[in-house]
Amino acid sequence: MLTYTLLRFLLFVVPFLLLTAVGADLLVALVVAGFFSAIVSVFLLSRQRDAVSTALITRTERAKAKAAERAAAEDAWDDAQRARTAGDTDPGQPGEQDTESS
Repeated sequence: MLTYTLLRFLLFVVPFLLLTAVGADLLVALVVAGFFSAIVSVFLLSRQRDAVSTALITRTERAKAKAAERAAAEDAWDDAQRARTAGDTDPGQPGEQDTESS
């Protein structure tokens, strides 16, 4: 991922420095360097971009799996707490559900 970022940075900085060295206006140099880096990176950095996106997808899926595991553990703990406290409440206490209908 660092390789892609560094190459993308260089594709922006090199044209920007060249344009400013030639005497181009700062805004013009920024815009031209930005367009140049965007267009060239589409063609030259496709392999690196694919590698970065694959790495991000893998990392995201791993994070989702860990979050699901934590949620399941939390749900199990919560269910156990509710089951334990369900027998401890007196009739008429808040949280006690009335099973009879009037």
